[in-house]
Amino acid sequence: MSDPRKALAAVDALGYLLRREIAAVEGGSFDQLVTFASEKARITAELEHQLSENPEAVSKDKLRDLKDLIARDHHHLQLARQATAEMIKEVSGIREKHSIAGIYGRSGAKRDNRATLMTTVDKSF
Repeated sequence: MSDPRKALAAVDALGYLLRREIAAVEGGSFDQLVTFASEKARITAELEHQLSENPEAVSKDKLRDLKDLIARDHHHLQLARQATAEMIKEVSGIREKHSIAGIYGRSGAKRDNRATLMTTVDKSF
């Protein structure tokens, strides 16, 4: 059987990291999310390992609080993803509108060609 203190430490560490990630998203520090993702994965794996060895190591209240934090973090990340997708769409539209070729041709008809290639953007965190 594993030491219950390790499971509690993992819960506390994950809670602390989730709070930091939520604060980073709220503060617009999206560059930190990559670092948080790998750390979250490491701590979560440790917590899963500890709980698989001793499911009663952490109280249900602690796990419920952690679940609430996870849900809040997920919500913030979803909002950030949606906002990023909207910004990408807006920037792509602006790039298309303000291309070197211009909006209208010599005859006055609106051009339908794109001046720039569609760029693909990694939308995953």
